[in-house]
Amino acid sequence: MHAYIPRKTLAAAVVYIILQPLQAQAYPVEVITSVPIDTSVVPALAGINGELGTANSTLYQVGTAINQNGGKIAAEVEQAAQAQRDQDIFARQSERLEAARQSYTVPDSICSESASGAASSISSAARATQGALGGGSGISDAQIKQAVTDPSLASDTAQYRAAAIHAGYCDATDMATYAGTAVCKGLSTMPGADIQLATLIDGAGKPGKAPDLTFNQQQTDAAVAYALNSSARAAGRQLGKGEVKSATGQQYTGLMTRYNAINDAGREPMLSMIAQSQPQEATRAALKEALNTPSAKAYYDETASPQARKTGLMSAREFEQFEVGRRYANTAYLTDLQAMSGDNLTREFVRVQSLQNWLLLGIKQQLQKTALLQGQQLSLSATEAYRPQLQAKLREVSAGVTRNE
Repeated sequence: MHAYIPRKTLAAAVVYIILQPLQAQAYPVEVITSVPIDTSVVPALAGINGELGTANSTLYQVGTAINQNGGKIAAEVEQAAQAQRDQDIFARQSERLEAARQSYTVPDSICSESASGAASSISSAARATQGALGGGSGISDAQIKQAVTDPSLASDTAQYRAAAIHAGYCDATDMATYAGTAVCKGLSTMPGADIQLATLIDGAGKPGKAPDLTFNQQQTDAAVAYALNSSARAAGRQLGKGEVKSATGQQYTGLMTRYNAINDAGREPMLSMIAQSQPQEATRAALKEALNTPSAKAYYDETASPQARKTGLMSAREFEQFEVGRRYANTAYLTDLQAMSGDNLTREFVRVQSLQNWLLLGIKQQLQKTALLQGQQLSLSATEAYRPQLQAKLREVSAGVTRNE
């Protein structure tokens, strides 16, 4: 039991204590236990600690997930960047390879392009053939060859020979008029070939046939026959040895010499056309190379003359048309052209321009030849115009000299 302390005494004690001077005193305190702390605070703190642990674990997991996802994103970014770099490298390599291909790859059409290099030798061979034709070489028909090589005949003899040659070229009109006579042996497979200009241009043959730019032997003979008929040397015959000893005979020979020179100029373009239509050995190798190209082969199969197909040779005329036509009149060439680019396309442009230059050179040469012929015609016209006047004046001069004597 506790001792009983009166209330008044307790109050007086409290007042006394309060009123006493304050003195700083410290006493060590050790709290061993506390019911509120143990029952309320400690459990609450334990719960908070648990929640904090859970939160820390969650945050750790979130951080781990973020780090893993960041690593994946970084890897994907790196992979994408590497793929882009690889693509750029491949694109640059492809560009360099394409540039190299365009610069150094030989196109499939190179064979037909190299054929142009034979043009000069083919042209020279044709000119040589013209000279041979003028001497009778390359003519198989005996009468036509004799007409070329024999000296000039009298007009009536030349007329007989022309009729005999025409007998081998009778057309339907000749058959209706002269059938069974010496001037018409029968209907010819080349009717009227010795009197038709088309014989020189398209080659002799049946009416309506396709043009032939490379002649066979029969077409060549017919073309020479036309040249003889259209520029016959029939103004006078050639004199014998005894006849040329006189002054008159020598004057006659001089006139015949001048006549033959003019007559040869008139016949030259026709012989040139015939020579340009003869198959040339120089075209064999060029054609063999050119036909390795599909586009050139397609054009050859469509347009080549029968003689070219048979012999593998072309004339200078047909070869020139082949070179031009396979680029312009050939749809297969357009495929080759579309496949070209860069340096190859530039080279093809240069080749086409060179071909045009070659053709222009041919035109220039023809103009020069035409100018020569026109000059000769002008000279003949001047001679015919001034001869009567000069002869009249010469007679007056001679008469005046006689009177003065």
